[in-house]
Amino acid sequence: MAILVFGALLLVALMFVATLARRRGNANEQDSVAESIRIHKDRLLALDEEHQRGDLEDTDYQQFRAETERALLEDTRKASDTDPGRAVPLVVVVGVGVVMSASAWWLYGVWGAADAVEVRQNFIDLATAPNPTEAQLMETLDGYEALLQEHPDDMEGWFRLANMQMELGQFSRAQPTLERVLTLLREGPRNAEDESMILAYLGQTLWAQEQAEPALERFQEALEYNAQNTLALGFAGRLTFELASYRSSIDYWTRLKRLAGEDADTQLIDEFISRSEAALAEQGVDYEADVGPSIDVRLALPTAWEGLPETAVLFVYARPTDARMPLAVRRVPVASRQMRVVLTDADAMGGMGGLSGQSEVVITARVSFEGVAEPAPGDWVAEDVTLDLSEQNSFQVDLEVRQP
Repeated sequence: MAILVFGALLLVALMFVATLARRRGNANEQDSVAESIRIHKDRLLALDEEHQRGDLEDTDYQQFRAETERALLEDTRKASDTDPGRAVPLVVVVGVGVVMSASAWWLYGVWGAADAVEVRQNFIDLATAPNPTEAQLMETLDGYEALLQEHPDDMEGWFRLANMQMELGQFSRAQPTLERVLTLLREGPRNAEDESMILAYLGQTLWAQEQAEPALERFQEALEYNAQNTLALGFAGRLTFELASYRSSIDYWTRLKRLAGEDADTQLIDEFISRSEAALAEQGVDYEADVGPSIDVRLALPTAWEGLPETAVLFVYARPTDARMPLAVRRVPVASRQMRVVLTDADAMGGMGGLSGQSEVVITARVSFEGVAEPAPGDWVAEDVTLDLSEQNSFQVDLEVRQP
């Protein structure tokens, strides 16, 4: 399961990176896009019917609907990739209308504001217009943004707007919206993974505006908060290559490859590494990426692992011998009794130093029933193992996770 989840994330990252070599154009033929949109709309209707019948729990309904809406908007963005001044295809308006209608009802539930219903109605009117134009679409999106201006602290609402702007290719408008989201995020309880995600999205908007160096700075900042951000790693690798920083490009791509694991298809990553190595070879440089130590942790869980709740998560840590703050962490679902996790510098989180430069580290593991980082009574814990990192870079450790 963990490999499948990573594979999905890696695929998304590589899809973004692969597009760096070409300008945005007509991504698919209109007939194919229209068929995809029809399928997504049918899926939304089916989800609504299952939810109303009680066949689908509310949590699953919200998750599946959000995923389908995102896929729908991606296809409508492709359909809307036309010359300026041309009429906006009906499928674009219908697709945005679906998402905006859901957003407006959500806003109405949160705020109790009649303006939210008015925004929803504007999108319905736009979707039913015989020849809707880009100007009409922009006017309606402006109405949604104006509605959010009345609630400047609604971080979730601003993120929804930024997401829609990005899906529709409005990167210059999405950039300040994401900056607002980042400010709101930093004003509340700090969350390294969320900050990393928003910073990576900001990097994407800057790249789309052909601002390579500012975009790279955002991706690098995103990696400071979460070294496992595959989107940021992929973009950073490609941008450093385009900026002729081939050593850095190899490092970024190698880190991404190590995150993928042995069972993932890393052919595209290998191609980028080879191109960077070839560029260095032309300069007379024989370079090997410095990716730091690698600790292969083999774990054995109690036979009762099958009775764990769905919220249970396995944490594998490497920390200094004289401190409790971890240097590297992996958080994975409990998938079997025998598990394997590889710790590297790519697993260093915001504020953590990673494994490189450490003479000794302590390796341990813990199963949290609630899936939270803070230890709690009843957690399953492994006995600590101390490793000497001073003489080699590759290690294997066996841990037995025990019930209290």
